[in-house]
Amino acid sequence: MSKFRLRQPSSAVLPEYFAVSYDDSMSRSCRLGNLIEEHLRPDVVRIDTEGFYPEAFLRPFGAAGGFALHAASPDKMPEAIDAMAQVGRFCGSTAFLIWCHDACVWYLANTANQKLRERLLQPVASGARLGATALSNPMKHFSDLEVLRLTGERLANGYQLRGSLPWVSNLTDDTVFACIFEVGNEAVMALVECGTSGLQLKRTAKFAALEGTATYSLRFDDVRLQEDAILAYPARLFARLIRAGFILLQLGIGFGIIQGAIDDIRAADRSLSDSNRYLPDRPDTLEKELRHLRADAAALASTPLDPSARYSAAVMELRLQTAELALRAAQSALLHSGAKGFMTTGAPQRRMREATFFAILTPSIKHLRKELAK
Repeated sequence: MSKFRLRQPSSAVLPEYFAVSYDDSMSRSCRLGNLIEEHLRPDVVRIDTEGFYPEAFLRPFGAAGGFALHAASPDKMPEAIDAMAQVGRFCGSTAFLIWCHDACVWYLANTANQKLRERLLQPVASGARLGATALSNPMKHFSDLEVLRLTGERLANGYQLRGSLPWVSNLTDDTVFACIFEVGNEAVMALVECGTSGLQLKRTAKFAALEGTATYSLRFDDVRLQEDAILAYPARLFARLIRAGFILLQLGIGFGIIQGAIDDIRAADRSLSDSNRYLPDRPDTLEKELRHLRADAAALASTPLDPSARYSAAVMELRLQTAELALRAAQSALLHSGAKGFMTTGAPQRRMREATFFAILTPSIKHLRKELAK
């Protein structure tokens, strides 16, 4: 069995596409702001209440370089987090979809399978192909919280997979997603294309939020993968390499929710400031805490391949603090908004549900606390 060992960070020439990134952070923010106004904000309520999938935003976001920020160089990850946060300020569901896609880009950027990287990194990083991640179960498995749900059998030129995964998001006809399966006593990480024979997608039960994220349960009935689809073997070592980036990228979802909640509070204060001043977690306080978190994120995300235990703990602690602040900020926005905050189509109600989802997104608050207690 061939093994795709870990790739050492290098300055190897990347596809020409990556040179088409934004010129600087100001122009990038401006261009993204225009995309949000034109292709996202008009559909935010539909995304939340009708399960509308925002492909009309995701495709131009990718074409403008939004998915490629952390692929050109690992130290550009802070820019990827900032772009996601700018989106999450208006729609947490879409920010989550960007994270799903960004995670797939991150795996491709770091795989030792050069042929797979050359074949898929550019189309996925440009948004020409959509990407997703099915690593919730494996990440819990590597923390001794779950058993692996997928098993594989070695064939002459690849693998045959069986099993099921309850929830995987950002799945469309042209999505490629990463998964991890067990073969004997080893775990293997691979990319699977939607539409592969034997792969069944089924709509899950209706969620309180995130209905517009193209989320399905997956059934693998003798799904065959070629050797060239393997991202890493053994997968545990690769998962350790990409874990910090996997977690750091999620911060963009949380930062966006927090900033959006602060916006909601300031909007409510325009008519309710006399009574709102008696509430805790006022916008200036929340904004100060968010600035500290973003500064820590900028520092940590500039070295996402740091293998040290101390660095890993700092990343998990930051993710935990962000989830907790998102919950506080979203609840505060709802309280500041009064009855308007309890309307199903209102931003404060949506953000409260998005913050709750962010708190249970792998690694969840309880998962993080278990790891930090070691």
